[in-house]
Amino acid sequence: MINVLQKIESDPNCKLLKRESTPKSNLKLPSDLKYFYENYDSLELFANKPYGIRIVSLNEFIPTNKRLYPEDDIIWEELEDDISNEWFLIAESAELSQYISIDLRKSHLGYCYDSFLETHATPDENMIIAKSFTELLEKLYSSNGEDWFWLDDEFEPYGDAYDEE
Repeated sequence: MINVLQKIESDPNCKLLKRESTPKSNLKLPSDLKYFYENYDSLELFANKPYGIRIVSLNEFIPTNKRLYPEDDIIWEELEDDISNEWFLIAESAELSQYISIDLRKSHLGYCYDSFLETHATPDENMIIAKSFTELLEKLYSSNGEDWFWLDDEFEPYGDAYDEE
């Protein structure tokens, strides 16, 4: 984690915002994500590139469903007992309707999912793109803002978020 953050911090195409105060969260976070939020506020990766993305700040770290769907949306009935209720928004490129969720369920703690607006919380449409926040950062950084790494022909996904349910 520290190595990838050092690379990102020294890259002029990225903006890593240091934390100015101690964060408060009652959530059980994976250790790498906890380290990130204890030391940094947010991160912009390649904002000037076609596939730039932002790691959200802790105060924006909310259930992805709450970010994507209005409170009175009919979809809430469908999502009542859905596993996606434990997925939190970790990254977004709102202008491209691209979101990435991180799972906080104990069984999948730290797994990251493609939460594209059109396919979020849809079985067989939520690819596991990383098994940790560190892996997500490494892959997002390596893609250099030129594409979504999980859409590359060479990418081998870990399956779908709903596979084990």
